[in-house]
Amino acid sequence: MVIAPVLFEFKRLLLDVAGGSGLQLTEVETDLVQTNLLLNEAITKLSSSFFDLHKAVAAQQTIVAMIVAQQTAATPLQVEELKQSQQAIDTHVNSAVTGLQFQDMTSQLIERTLKRVVGLRDVLSFLSSNSWDAAPDTDLEEMHAMLQTINQTMETRLINLENGLWKAVRQTHMSSGDIDLF
Repeated sequence: MVIAPVLFEFKRLLLDVAGGSGLQLTEVETDLVQTNLLLNEAITKLSSSFFDLHKAVAAQQTIVAMIVAQQTAATPLQVEELKQSQQAIDTHVNSAVTGLQFQDMTSQLIERTLKRVVGLRDVLSFLSSNSWDAAPDTDLEEMHAMLQTINQTMETRLINLENGLWKAVRQTHMSSGDIDLF
């Protein structure tokens, strides 16, 4: 039995899937790169803003401390409250800056996703290669062997991709302890 028409349709289907998926994955890759750039810019601006805020509050506290020092009516309790207030502001600003360290984790996730997209596109490009063309008079046994080889190659490539990417995203030395995602 000659199954050339069926083989042609099957190949066309695989080529369409591989080609269309490859284009979509390229778009995903572009979007992820842009997202990462925007995230990095936003975090840089946030970090700068927090440090500027901290400097402004510290300068304000210095002025308040000088004013209090010149007043004879200030009580030791008031002076202590101002000191505690300064320490609390320092703690809150440092906590906010520490929270920004999640950007590192986000970048790791985006990088891993990009590697996954590129790897998946490479796996799909295997389907669109012409290395598995069959002659028009290919019989069922030859077709079966060819498809088994294709399936084994695809499985191996997908396993290798997954093994190379499935790693925990890790951030250490955060004030709340170590964090692992996935």
